[in-house]
Amino acid sequence: MMTTVCAANEYREMAKKCDEVAEAEQQVASSTIQMVQIVEEQKDCYKNVANKIIDAEYAKNKQQMVSEFNNFIKISSDMAYSMQYPDSCNPNCGTIVGLNAANSDLEIIKTYVQQLLYIVSPE
Repeated sequence: MMTTVCAANEYREMAKKCDEVAEAEQQVASSTIQMVQIVEEQKDCYKNVANKIIDAEYAKNKQQMVSEFNNFIKISSDMAYSMQYPDSCNPNCGTIVGLNAANSDLEIIKTYVQQLLYIVSPE
């Protein structure tokens, strides 16, 4: 059964809020470390949205969905961080590597949430 338009819009608003808060905080961030922390918080926000969708829309296989989501996040995060260290980077690429990896990871999580939203309530 497809979710109600109202519930889907609520999930979309939650995701939009994740971006708005992060964008506002990035405007005043004064270091790469702060920027990475903001992206990490944005990722957590999106994970929260995904978990709310899973809780509400996947009751029959919630445990499997949560387990697969957590595994997906772990694997995609490892991949996002690993790809930031090509041979040309050694021995050190600087602190921007962490920000690039966090942003790559964020995009993967956002895509997952967008796919969940499309599946439960295609627009």
